[in-house]
Amino acid sequence: MKQAGQSQLAAYTLPLQGETLTEQMVQYLEAFDHAETAVHNLAVAQEAKRLAERFQVNAEKAYSAGLLHDISVVIPNEQRISLQIAVGEPILDAERQAPFLLHQQQSALLAKTVFQVSDPDILSAISCHTTLKPHYRRLDLLVFLADKIKWDRKDQAPFLTGLLDRLDNSLEAAAEFYMDWLFAGDLVVPHPWAVAAKAELVNTCASVNVRRD
Repeated sequence: MKQAGQSQLAAYTLPLQGETLTEQMVQYLEAFDHAETAVHNLAVAQEAKRLAERFQVNAEKAYSAGLLHDISVVIPNEQRISLQIAVGEPILDAERQAPFLLHQQQSALLAKTVFQVSDPDILSAISCHTTLKPHYRRLDLLVFLADKIKWDRKDQAPFLTGLLDRLDNSLEAAAEFYMDWLFAGDLVVPHPWAVAAKAELVNTCASVNVRRD
């Protein structure tokens, strides 16, 4: 990592006090005055673990990814592009238009540098939990969906009933349902990862004749 990146990351590095990752996550976010995000992270972690047990995915990895998926809330959106440049990572046009989209990759960065997470599966799931990505793994799908199920806006998620219904079919069917809703009207900017993942989901669901009514 570039020295400039290490310097910028130092502003978001704290000694972790808790004995467990859950305690460390809560302590870290409370130190930056983001207790509400800690509550959301915990809810997503619990949902990810529940889904992992249901779909026979590693529950411990799912829980850990959920705990840290939004950890980069501590980075102001106006600083995301400069941080991405400083750490030597590419920036897509969609991310320049909507810098908050970088938060998924920067959460993975903080998980690795602050929380010492090295598992590539966990880091992958964190890094695409908002947009998903092409060639997604099952853990990626699972954490992506857990984040949508535990919607962190004040109103109820308008897609929730349909998403949960499609889960009875598969993780892919549920993700495709959400992507259809997203691209129909709630999309700020089309991120290339989301576009590619949606196409992959459509092909996968079509190949197994998933119902869309």
